[in-house]
Amino acid sequence: MQQLLEQNAQAFLDSVFIMSHSYSTVSSYRLAISNKNNTGFRDFLKQRYSINEIEFAEQTKQEKYDIYNVLRDYVIFLDKNNYKPKTITSRLAAIKGYLRFLGLKIYTEDCKHIIRVPKNIQEPETALTKEIILRVLRNAPPRLQTVILVLSSSGMRIGELVQLKLSDIDFATTPTTIRLPAKITKTRTARETFITTEATNSLKDYLSRFLKWDEKKNNSHLDDVIIFGRDLTSKRILKENPKQPPYLIAEGLLMRQLKYYLEKIPDLNKINLNGIRVIHFHALRKFFRTTVGNASGRDFAEALIGHKFYMSTYYQMNNEKKREMYLQVEPHLTISDFETVEKNIKKLSEKNSQLEEKFNDLLQYLRTNKIEVPTF
Repeated sequence: MQQLLEQNAQAFLDSVFIMSHSYSTVSSYRLAISNKNNTGFRDFLKQRYSINEIEFAEQTKQEKYDIYNVLRDYVIFLDKNNYKPKTITSRLAAIKGYLRFLGLKIYTEDCKHIIRVPKNIQEPETALTKEIILRVLRNAPPRLQTVILVLSSSGMRIGELVQLKLSDIDFATTPTTIRLPAKITKTRTARETFITTEATNSLKDYLSRFLKWDEKKNNSHLDDVIIFGRDLTSKRILKENPKQPPYLIAEGLLMRQLKYYLEKIPDLNKINLNGIRVIHFHALRKFFRTTVGNASGRDFAEALIGHKFYMSTYYQMNNEKKREMYLQVEPHLTISDFETVEKNIKKLSEKNSQLEEKFNDLLQYLRTNKIEVPTF
């Protein structure tokens, strides 16, 4: 029976992967079915009814169980085991899909009326600032510094970063362009983003040091090399995790590396009220979205980070215009010596305002004295 249970579960998980091509989604669905903490749906059925999911599906078809009442009890079971509302919601969705796969009919409207899921509590998060990011950079090793600078200036997800190949980077453009193939993005939609000069220099140093990349030579033999996954995924680690793709292993190692260096400095290792660390890779994506949105507008920021929004169908911009807009935003994304950069921005803004004022005064003087305004 155990073998049959695993075969059914794997067949369902394979169908989930076909739809999403996301190993993370498959992993979370697997945990919803059964896990080491004995809080999966299979564990719940065993503890509460002394049956497994196949027996449950067969007996529910015979009307021995009310599927909505059982799912409601499972939600209560998860809540009593201190799972967060967001996790409960995702596990419920996974189990509903699994039971449908086993042949049971579940109607969304009935679920809404019978099954109550705890409301997700929204706690405020501490926003990342340039001061905080700069402190992290000063305490991180070169590889991690490069990762932080590239993420904070591009808006990429960490899962996208660890799948980048050298051929995805175009150093010939200004600013440096990163082309994200559809197969490595979360939305399965290809897009382009950029990185600052600061991040570009750090990335070039990293490539030279770890991949023997040479800016003055032909590097085509490195085109298919995974930039941030090469040295992180040793044969030993891959052997210990045979079912996990290398990019997920690389992502996990980078996350643990960041955590390791943060724990060395208590002042940087603070926790938000929602239990999540103030400093994490996704927070860099939020920093980018906020900074670009404030400097150049929501639509441009959403386009760069790959969010789908209601205007995305109509929001079209050629590459030259995108680069031009990014260059205007670049000073706001520069982390090192940011105080000097921001002072220069302020001075230039003030000087521009003064010039505009003088120009308008001159035009007014010419018009008042009926002097012909020259055409430039």
